[in-house]
Amino acid sequence: MRLLPPRESSSLAIAGLVAVNLVPLAGVVFFGWSLGTILVIYWVESGIIGAFNVPKILLAPGSEEPANFSAKINGRQVDLSGPSEPRDGLHLYPENTDIAGFFVMHYGIFWVVHGLFVFVAFVPDPFSGGLAFTTVFLGVVGMVVSHAGSFLVNFVGHEEYRAASPGMQMKEPYRRVIVLHLTIILGAFGASAAGAPLFALVLLIGLKTATDLYAHLEEHRRAAERREAATGGARGEQIEQIEVT
Repeated sequence: MRLLPPRESSSLAIAGLVAVNLVPLAGVVFFGWSLGTILVIYWVESGIIGAFNVPKILLAPGSEEPANFSAKINGRQVDLSGPSEPRDGLHLYPENTDIAGFFVMHYGIFWVVHGLFVFVAFVPDPFSGGLAFTTVFLGVVGMVVSHAGSFLVNFVGHEEYRAASPGMQMKEPYRRVIVLHLTIILGAFGASAAGAPLFALVLLIGLKTATDLYAHLEEHRRAAERREAATGGARGEQIEQIEVT
C-alpha cells in the first residue's frame, strides 16, 4: 500500500481559505455590506463545514475508538466504533452510517440554534431589506468552493482519510467551529456596540480570518501527525515482512 508523505496542508488550500475570507472584506470596504449579511454568510459556512464532514466520516476506515463507543439515537443504541475490516484505498463504509447520522442530528441542532441567535440578535427582519440575499449567495458559493477544494486536496488527495477514524472525525469540526463562533459572536457584539462602523467590521473579518486560518492549520497538523504514525507503522510492517522472508 502506497502512502503519500504526510503534509499539514497544501498552500493551495491555504490560499483559497484566505481568498474566500477576503471576499467579505471587499464587500464591506467597496460595497457597504452590513454586519448582518456578514454574520449570515459565516453562519452558512459553519453548515458547509458540517456538510463536508459527513463524507469524511463515511470515508474514514480507522477503528481507534473502544468497542463500547456508542450512543443512543431515538432510543436506539448505535455502535460508533467504525468499520472492523478497513479496506485499502478510498471507500465508503456503510458501517459508518450511524455515526454520520448521529453527527448530522447533533451538529444540526448546534447549527440551527446558532442561526436563530444570529437572526434574532442581528437580522430580525431579513425579508424587508435587512439582508442582501444575492450577496449571501455569492459569499456562500465562495465558501463552498474553498471547503470543497480543501476536502479534495487534503482529505482525499493527501490521503488524510487513511488515518481517520469515524468517531474522531465526528468530533473534529467542533474544535474549529466553536472557536470560530465565539470569535464571530464576540466580534459582532463589539461591532454592534460601536454602531458597526467600517473599522469595526474590518476588525471582525480580520479576527475571523486569523482564527479560521489557525484552526485550519491545526486541523491538518493533527491529521499529518496521524498520517505520520500510520506511515511509520506501515513501513515497520514492511520491514518486518522483508526480514521474515
